[in-house]
Amino acid sequence: MKDGAIMKLAPNKVFQFIVAAGMLIALSVAIQAQSTAQQENSGDPPQTQAQAQADQMLGALNLTPDQVHKIRSINADLQEQRDEANLRLRLAQRSLREAIQSPTPDETLISQRSKEVADAQANTIRLRSLREARILQVLSPEQRVTLRELRQQALIRRNGNQQRALRRPNAVQRNQNPNALTPRQQRRLMQQQQQRRP
Repeated sequence: MKDGAIMKLAPNKVFQFIVAAGMLIALSVAIQAQSTAQQENSGDPPQTQAQAQADQMLGALNLTPDQVHKIRSINADLQEQRDEANLRLRLAQRSLREAIQSPTPDETLISQRSKEVADAQANTIRLRSLREARILQVLSPEQRVTLRELRQQALIRRNGNQQRALRRPNAVQRNQNPNALTPRQQRRLMQQQQQRRP
């Protein structure tokens, strides 16, 4: 029961962490975009939505040139480790997917592959957390407050967007197949089937 309670809380914590990491990534992208723009003298390159959001954050935080330099250094120091961790995670996810989709699934192998994915995810989370902690040390208390407010605003926007996105596909699915099981019903059915196994 305790594990079930943890699993119910974990997705929300993970989502909050992902939002926080996303904001820091946007900050890093903005800093890199700023340095690229300073190096190029020939007009402004077209901006992506993420770069535009990151630029807004930069403007709101009013980073000093020294802070920009320190954040660039943090990003550079951890970039190789982050690339390796992301590759390891992708490979572990692929191996797990292959084990699950095997014509003769081996539960021991699936358990092993699941652990590999969990370890790889833990490593990427560790690196993101380390990066975030280092970047936060560069910011002033006022900039931290501003960053926290920006994160809350982004979380509210994303939650609203998710709610709208979730409503649309469900309505389409119900219209297409009124007898289809909901994800919750699917999970319950799988749990019941697993309990029946000797």
